[in-house]
Amino acid sequence: MLARSHKRWLFIATSVALLVCYRQVISGMIDQWYTDEDMGHGFLVPVVIGFILWRERRRWREIPLQPSAWGLALLMLGVCLQVISALGAGLFAGALALVFSIGGAVVCLGGIPLLRSWSFPLLLTLFMLPKLAVLYNQVTLPLQLLASHMAANMLTVSGVAVLRAGNVLDVNGHQMAVAEACSGIRYLLSLGFIGVVFAYLVDSKPWMRIALLVWTIPVAIVANAARVAFSAYSPRLGEGTLHMLVGTSIFIACLATFIPVRRLSNRLAGSLSHA
Repeated sequence: MLARSHKRWLFIATSVALLVCYRQVISGMIDQWYTDEDMGHGFLVPVVIGFILWRERRRWREIPLQPSAWGLALLMLGVCLQVISALGAGLFAGALALVFSIGGAVVCLGGIPLLRSWSFPLLLTLFMLPKLAVLYNQVTLPLQLLASHMAANMLTVSGVAVLRAGNVLDVNGHQMAVAEACSGIRYLLSLGFIGVVFAYLVDSKPWMRIALLVWTIPVAIVANAARVAFSAYSPRLGEGTLHMLVGTSIFIACLATFIPVRRLSNRLAGSLSHA
């Protein structure tokens, strides 16, 4: 009992040490979650991770602790990334260093089997990492153009005359530019996180998390294009409370698709297994 108590305090001390060492990185991440609407879901990620660890506490407590020196390799990788971040690589490198350091600490104190049992909550940390500026800048403009193209097609099919020039839509003299905020990144990140967590809560099959994550890509793109189409159709829907209500309604509709997609995925998997 004494040894178990010592191990518990060791885990607590290590957690505190990580918080102290990465306090600036954590502060930067929280600041981005607060100021960047695309990353607003970041506040939920630590809460969900804590819930998952608490929910599965009996399972991972039964795993015998096998401290491994391999954890030092992960810790050293975290240190290197933190140094690179401090030298100017940015917040993303520091946040990634935090994730590797957490993994290294788990292996050092509990071993690879414990890390394996915590693999899903650790993977969820990827959803709270800051946006990688290089990748974000590369995908934003193509997504803006895709959203404007799809929105123009939606309006045309609905019988609304629309002219498109790049990322600018002209409907009855009302012009709307599809800005970075309308690229769909916000829908994609939030829906991806919720889809993975939903699959974890309602389905015991790990592959279902991947299936719903993949599904969020097309549904987020279509949903964002629909939101752009509504905004272009009427100036009143392009800003203010009505704009927020339209976006929220579309987002809720996207969430509702997880239920039939899960059922369809299970049916397809069952058919393939009996083929």
